Amino acid sequence: MDQTSDSSPSAGSSEQSCSVVAAYLVEHYGLTPPVDVRELEPGANRNYLVSSRDQRYVFRNYTDHDFYIRNPEAYRYELDLLEYLREYKLAVPEPVKRLDGHFLGVSDASTGPWREDARCGALFRFFEGEEHVTWYPEVKETVVISFGAAVAEIHQRADRFPKPYCRHHFDLQYLLDGPLQTLESILKERRGEDLSFFRNYADKMRRQIDGLGKDKEIYGLIHADLHVGNILYHPDNGYCILDFDQCAMGWRAYDVATFKYNIVETVPDHLTDEIWRCFLEGYNQVRPLTQAELDCLPVFANAWTLWDIGETLVLATEWGGHRPDLIEGDLTRDEYLDEAVGALKEML
Repeated sequence: MDQTSDSSPSAGSSEQSCSVVAAYLVEHYGLTPPVDVRELEPGANRNYLVSSRDQRYVFRNYTDHDFYIRNPEAYRYELDLLEYLREYKLAVPEPVKRLDGHFLGVSDASTGPWREDARCGALFRFFEGEEHVTWYPEVKETVVISFGAAVAEIHQRADRFPKPYCRHHFDLQYLLDGPLQTLESILKERRGEDLSFFRNYADKMRRQIDGLGKDKEIYGLIHADLHVGNILYHPDNGYCILDFDQCAMGWRAYDVATFKYNIVETVPDHLTDEIWRCFLEGYNQVRPLTQAELDCLPVFANAWTLWDIGETLVLATEWGGHRPDLIEGDLTRDEYLDEAVGALKEML
């Protein structure tokens, strides 16, 4: 049994699960009862909003599945990285240590009321903030400049992070080939179709990304999911960059592209140029992007779309054929396949 092993939230009804989480937090984190726990909308992990006295937290139950690299070593990397970045006053989540001094709790699957697919858990302090308010209805210029600088500083500081654990790579196999294989496999199974129409463009994407190389300034630790839903802002507390559970070794320009093109998709058109100008100003103050990286941003944006399609398809299966946090409305998986193939055709 791991030195941080114990029991964790069990399967069953949401109410039962919340009750087990509350007891777990009292026993292993010393939270003062009564502890109120509410399960949040399911995603790649199971998350719970926690209240104890006047303090609020989020408890994450890491879920095992095939699309991410999921193991205790990867989780420890994430949690220790956050602690390291917070030493430099960077706006990232604050993990909370357990009574035994560790950030991560790991189960022995043979004991305790653990879910088979969620054997690890971590607690984070709750950040009081909202999405989008940094740039809507008006752009907070100094905040966005500061945010761009923070992203660049995370990239640079991470180069000096002592790496006691392994972390995966957001390389071409993980970023492009894996998602395409997932999509094509499901298309062949359900429709007898393939992605032959996309192969030439996929090869072009690989050549352009591969042309950046993997020098230290270009390739290193990245957030890997820097969309606007992972950026919260509060007028008193500033901003916080959430969800480092996908952080990996990869091209820094991928983070920049994810932010830029997610802004294009989610923010009114008249604000996007100003947001991008402010973000780029802040980022370049710390780590100037090369022209080759800037030229590659549209390709990385398409790669992000591909990766998101692969994630959605895999986790839709995990959640019984529907991924409510990613597939909006009441789309079936077949209807989502139509959207996915359409998104690929728009790239051509």
